Amino acid sequence: MSDTSRIETREIADAELDAVSGGLSVGGSVEGLKATFEPGPNGVPVLTDGSVESVSVTVSDIPLGPNAG
Repeated sequence: MSDTSRIETREIADAELDAVSGGLSVGGSVEGLKATFEPGPNGVPVLTDGSVESVSVTVSDIPLGPNAG
């Protein structure tokens, strides 16, 4: 196992997104991406090695907290 932290994800319902004033804004960047693939089952590429120097993700316009919306 690697010592990389896990990323927690959560699905956001369409109704929650519809209630967001001004819409959802998502931006981000990846720098220094390197990946190695090998043929896998049925010709589907399988990632065998990879690295990233930095990743940035910004999500805005989502109300947070119990009083949101």
